[in-house]
Amino acid sequence: MIFANSFIAACGLATIGHAHMLLRNSAPYTSARCSGTLTEMAKGSKQKMGFTGSAVHGGGSCQVSLTYGNRPTAKSAFTHWLAMTPPPWPWVHTYNLTIPRDVPAGNATLAWPWVNKVGNRELYMNCAPVGIPGDGGSKAALDALPDMFIANMAPRADCKTTEGVDVQYPNPGKSVDTPGSKFNPPVGNCGADAAPAIRGRCATFRG
Repeated sequence: MIFANSFIAACGLATIGHAHMLLRNSAPYTSARCSGTLTEMAKGSKQKMGFTGSAVHGGGSCQVSLTYGNRPTAKSAFTHWLAMTPPPWPWVHTYNLTIPRDVPAGNATLAWPWVNKVGNRELYMNCAPVGIPGDGGSKAALDALPDMFIANMAPRADCKTTEGVDVQYPNPGKSVDTPGSKFNPPVGNCGADAAPAIRGRCATFRG
């Protein structure tokens, strides 16, 4: 996993040397020790994601993903339930989403990975600690969600997205928001379904 040279934290938002788009709400991890304020998100509830920053790189495509546990580790694997192409900015800086009803209860990490449209072929990501209360849900439902897409960096450095268009996720899942009009699939060695699991610590990073 390759971390952005302007970020010194392993799990979240730290010293920022540029103004890339960043997750503001839910409150992201704020230190290399994966500390942060846990946001409670009930199953089936409507939640508002908020973003900050000015370097939007023309927008792009993004996902909302989950991994369970008090904090991400080297063995964490992320699955996603929502794919957006393009994400809400640069037009708006908030996005309303619904937490799936069938995921397990427990402490988790919500991840927001973003593939930029304009500029160097990169992958950015922020994470936030969340708590999902309630009964019901199952690990089987979580496991049925697609793995989080990764490109432009190890371990999929030879899977590339095309500049100037929004990447079309090969395995976006059932919840997809596509207000854009110009899409291209990724190119190169992207695996059988082009949606391999990403494992490891969660940070704002780029390839």
